[in-house]
Amino acid sequence: MVELRIACFGDVVGAPGLRAFAYAAKLLREAGRVDLIIVNGENSKNGSGISPETLKELRRAGGDAITLGDHCFKDRKVCDDLDDPIKPVARPANLSTGARGKHFSRVSMSSEQMERFPPIFVVTVLGRLFMPLPANDPFEAVDREVAAIAALEPRALVIVEVHAEATSEKQAIVWHCARKWAERVVVVFGTHTHVQTADARIVDGVLAAVSDLGMCGGHRGVIGRKIGPVLEMMTNQNPFPYEVADEDVKATGIIVGIDTAARRAETIELVSIAQPG
Repeated sequence: MVELRIACFGDVVGAPGLRAFAYAAKLLREAGRVDLIIVNGENSKNGSGISPETLKELRRAGGDAITLGDHCFKDRKVCDDLDDPIKPVARPANLSTGARGKHFSRVSMSSEQMERFPPIFVVTVLGRLFMPLPANDPFEAVDREVAAIAALEPRALVIVEVHAEATSEKQAIVWHCARKWAERVVVVFGTHTHVQTADARIVDGVLAAVSDLGMCGGHRGVIGRKIGPVLEMMTNQNPFPYEVADEDVKATGIIVGIDTAARRAETIELVSIAQPG
């Protein structure tokens, strides 16, 4: 029986992405379709990085947990937020042990939700294939952080985000979690490519998985950037600055239904919500 519904949205790209996420979150909340919302905010500041201001915007718009990726330290002013034990935002867990920020975050809940549901935690790991920011072993990091969460909160359920380029790496971590952390990890989703994949599924009857959530932002473009400058760079190798796309604005991701008593995911659906106008 589905008791808890969680929406997870892909990378928010600039101001259009912030608007798209805010609209989608409001729509889902008002329709009573979800209890909690998780969103990747690492490109919310002008298309690359996150700032204290865009973090606040994502929280105000309805994000109960904000995840990050390889641009997590683009704006160093956000480091204080990453260190804050209360704020539901954390940097990738498989960076250097000396890096600023928490290794995982607890999803923010209302008092009523805390009575109804077990604690929900989110862990993000970076992939190591084709990624610009060097990172440690993501499999080892998942094991370490999930074990730490279980010791901290024995009833906790965990969502794992794999911020990675390679689909193979994302799918391998899905299987690793399904085989080693059944009844603890209930969702594994990928981010980073900004393209929603069609492989949403329930794996081994225990966890919901998708290789990439996609993005929140302008889809008439190239992964959230305007077409012209990208083509100029790719065809002529001229160093044009990329601009954030602002047409065909929508938010993409998943909605997962979780049986918290059985400690497993029951349903998963892809969502794509266009912003009117």
